[in-house]
Amino acid sequence: MSETKIGKFEAIALIVSILVNHLILNLPKGFIASTGSASSLNILFVTIIALLFTLLIVKLLHKFPNLDILDISKFLGGNLLKNMIGILFLLYFLFFSSTFLRNFSEDLKIIYLQQKPLIFILAIFTLAIIIVNKLGFKSMCKSNLIFMPLVLCSIFIIFIANAQNFTPQGLLPVLGYGIIPTFFSGISNLFAFSGIAFLYFLPPKVESKDFKKIAIISVIISGTFLLLSITSLLFLFPIIENTEDVMSLYIASRHISFGRFFQRLDAFFLLTWIISIVSYLSIVLSLSIHIFKKLTHIEHETSMVYCFGFLMFCISLIPSSFAQLDFLENTLFKYMVLGIVFVISFIVLLLAYMKYKRLHKKEGDVLV
Repeated sequence: MSETKIGKFEAIALIVSILVNHLILNLPKGFIASTGSASSLNILFVTIIALLFTLLIVKLLHKFPNLDILDISKFLGGNLLKNMIGILFLLYFLFFSSTFLRNFSEDLKIIYLQQKPLIFILAIFTLAIIIVNKLGFKSMCKSNLIFMPLVLCSIFIIFIANAQNFTPQGLLPVLGYGIIPTFFSGISNLFAFSGIAFLYFLPPKVESKDFKKIAIISVIISGTFLLLSITSLLFLFPIIENTEDVMSLYIASRHISFGRFFQRLDAFFLLTWIISIVSYLSIVLSLSIHIFKKLTHIEHETSMVYCFGFLMFCISLIPSSFAQLDFLENTLFKYMVLGIVFVISFIVLLLAYMKYKRLHKKEGDVLV
């Protein structure tokens, strides 16, 4: 992962890419399953909490310019804490990017590639991810910036073009399964903003003056498109409910047509999503390698790209059924995001901030 800084818009696209690519892979349908017709209300509530949490993160990170969560962990607890936090994030990024790859490959096989073996689809994706990683982190971020607006536009088009199929009754009852699932247990839906994990590693990669804008804009964009996606599915619920357990946004896109000459836009959307997902997984793999390098001080990155790519491929083969994939994506992933991103990392950051204040260091004068 190059030390070259990336631009403000590249950083925003980087953070948004996590949520958007999970939107493609059935995240909205999981929300509806947990909070019912109150999902839109729950998302508004959760987005406000995510925004407040992000502002707090920005304030704490302000005292540690050009340092990421690993450097801050070392400042707080030495190499032991740094290694512990690094291993947690490494396992988190590597394991769930692998299950994400497996899940998307399964959906792609159902939609278009029924005759192809799953291992072939996984191998093609893994090869593409390795090749993209050879281009470097900054190039990946630039590519992600190109395709992310296309993906966001596709979600917006799905929302607008399906208006004729909407049934407003999907939003009733307003509180869905009740107040507790919507506003209390529903707080666990904060996991949708897993892109906040990238904020912990961004300070060395962006200008300090841009960091707050990047964080706030990223959360607002993520919340907006999450709301659009979930509202679309709520309005289309009678249609979506009777479909296979495949990407819900893709199912919604199949109901779009603009006259006789613009039909089956789902194929174009799917192509855009495939490119976006390869870009996203490439960035996650690059970040995993970056963490590993900081923990081990190994500088030879070329061989690590192949090793980590192969490791991602092997992990993606582990789940033996859709039930296991569903458990990993909708249960384990949720609580690992909440635990690592919203609890453990925040506690480390808060304690480091308190230590910084106690030592009366000047702003930015932290040695690691």
